[in-house]
Amino acid sequence: MRNWRFAFLVNADLNEEQTLAVQTVEGPVLILAGAGSGKTRVITYRIAKLVKEHSVFPNRILAVTFTNKAAQEMRERCQSLLEIKKGDSEPFIRTFHSLCLYILRREGKSVGLGSNFTVYDSDMQESLIKEILKKKDLDIKEFKPSHLSNAFSHAKDAFLTAEEYSRKNQDDGYTRTISDVFLEYEREKLKRNAADFGDLILLTVILFRDYPMVLERYQTYWQYIMVDEYQDTNKIQYHLVQLLASKTKNLCVVGDDDQSIYSWRGADITNILNFSKDYPEALIVKLEENYRSTKTIINAAASVIANNTVRTKKTLRTNNPAGEKIKVTLYQNETEESNGILQKIKRYKKPTTRYSEHAIFYRTNSQSRYFEETFRKNAIPYKIFGGFRFFDRKEVKDLIAYLSIIINPLDSTSLLRIINSPPRGIGETTVERLISYSVQEGISLYECLSKKIPEIKKGTAQKLKDLSTLFEDLMSDHEKQEPASDIAYELIERSGYREYLENEDTEEAFSRLENLNEFVNALKEYEENSENPSLEEYLGNISLITSEDNTKDLADYVILMTVHNAKGLEFKHVYLAGMEEGTFPHFLASDTKEGVEEERRLCYVAITRAREHLEISLSRYTRKFGEVEARIPSRFLEEIPKEHLSGDWFESSYGVRKPSHSPEASRISSKEEKNESIHSQKNTGTYKVGMKVRHKVYGEGKIKSVSGSGDNQKVEVVFGSHVEKKFLLAYTPLEIIL
Repeated sequence: MRNWRFAFLVNADLNEEQTLAVQTVEGPVLILAGAGSGKTRVITYRIAKLVKEHSVFPNRILAVTFTNKAAQEMRERCQSLLEIKKGDSEPFIRTFHSLCLYILRREGKSVGLGSNFTVYDSDMQESLIKEILKKKDLDIKEFKPSHLSNAFSHAKDAFLTAEEYSRKNQDDGYTRTISDVFLEYEREKLKRNAADFGDLILLTVILFRDYPMVLERYQTYWQYIMVDEYQDTNKIQYHLVQLLASKTKNLCVVGDDDQSIYSWRGADITNILNFSKDYPEALIVKLEENYRSTKTIINAAASVIANNTVRTKKTLRTNNPAGEKIKVTLYQNETEESNGILQKIKRYKKPTTRYSEHAIFYRTNSQSRYFEETFRKNAIPYKIFGGFRFFDRKEVKDLIAYLSIIINPLDSTSLLRIINSPPRGIGETTVERLISYSVQEGISLYECLSKKIPEIKKGTAQKLKDLSTLFEDLMSDHEKQEPASDIAYELIERSGYREYLENEDTEEAFSRLENLNEFVNALKEYEENSENPSLEEYLGNISLITSEDNTKDLADYVILMTVHNAKGLEFKHVYLAGMEEGTFPHFLASDTKEGVEEERRLCYVAITRAREHLEISLSRYTRKFGEVEARIPSRFLEEIPKEHLSGDWFESSYGVRKPSHSPEASRISSKEEKNESIHSQKNTGTYKVGMKVRHKVYGEGKIKSVSGSGDNQKVEVVFGSHVEKKFLLAYTPLEIIL
């Protein structure tokens, strides 16, 4: 029986494209939902239509999304539309992982799991890997548990079992060893009746593949399947959806290839781009009307994304007013940029409005430091969304601990924090023996580093002595009143922290390296703007900052976040900072077409988060490990037609502007211009094998090998005494001397 009230709601609430998407309930459907086009409404109305007009039992409808928050929002909307009361049948709305957990709790016996199996989180995964490495007598420094855990997860996301991974990775002893650990890891998990997050989807797909009768039961039960954010699916998720929908083909996927920004997590944009190849009979509906943003913002976003070549052609439109132009401001440096944005927020803030209407977006975590510092100084409440405050980040706290020991060798708490960070093969047993010897001899833990302790093996003792030597050298530099920023830079190099993060070669590791870079920048700026700078004073200031965490009690605050964390959100006022080449697009993505196109999609996501007011900013100069570098505008900024922009940055040659009215900014600017002039004189041209180069810490050396290109270029250099070091040139510029 037709529900006339619901039919009226559909006609009143949906536009033409949305109505088509809701009314087409049979067969495969691809809904290409542009930013702010009301996709959640379409999904929930589609579910309601199936129940109210097609008499489908709610629990026979499966809807899959990526986050618990999205699943809960969808669940609440459906409950409201369907007037569901406690105890009523409900649509089966789950994340991918919770869906597979539900299935394996019931069917896991077929793949070796008891119904009460344990799900291992990342800490438990790494703990088990450490056990296996110890049993195999493998060096935890060479085979890092976090590396192996990530490798195993990526393999599973790519639909590779441990056996298949092993067959594909037999090239050398190192990869064979990793394969052996992977196989042992899987055997041990099964013995312990455990599964990790990667197993949940992989084992469900294997279950369905190997037990057709089980698959058919679920295919028959869930008559209609919907998948949200389809552009973010990886290979194993793709296969799961294909298997569940292969019988009825009543599959509706919703997504936007223009918002595919998670390839580094394994997301495969071709899943959504090839949907019509997988289902030639599919109906494709484009939701192109945006209900969120002004015409100016939408037109700017559309102009940027139109430069991508790998995409389904679509054009966002809106009936909203044109609104104000996008203000573009060129600042002299990042300090001036953060101050400028703060002043803009102050101008917009009224007694009747909230700070939370304002969001500052940046490409990398490290950029938050300037905003945090500026907002603290001006007593403006703020919160980091989806991450830690700058000085609370692990690698920054590690660096602070190292520096604390330099000024106070009795600080055993700091020493215990960094004694094996980065990993240097100093385990818990060694630490316990050091503590015991310290108590026994009545000396500090630091003094124990250089002592001969009978219970500690010779190789481990040498590692402790090397750490002691590092501190002695840096303490000597500190006594000679060497700049604290130089000491911090040397510490990052000689501690092995930079090399450790570069070798990790992950998005997260490079983000952590950028935070270390930013710490050195902060120290350099402190030195330039303090009459009597000292490491003691700077670390004391940090202690005061980190002890004043009152953000939990804030009712209203400005929001700071990376663009990746902004996906799915919207704000009245958005400030997009750091729009320079090398920052956005990020230098690590700039040397491949695929990388640049994903960065452009990320820019599109950033622009389309703004409802009424968008400002874009960039700096003439930025710092890298304390060194000042000149920047040029992001290519994405230049892809926005000038009629959508206001500001004088593009009306004259880049880098020529009126001097700042801020005395502080002017002082910094003049120093930066001087430094930049010096820095630009260094020869950092094309690197070739055999060239002699100079490094800030290691001195002169000769290039042994060169690999990669652009900002991803790496070199291996042999220094005196045959010390070999590898460098990612984007983070460690080497001066060519011959």
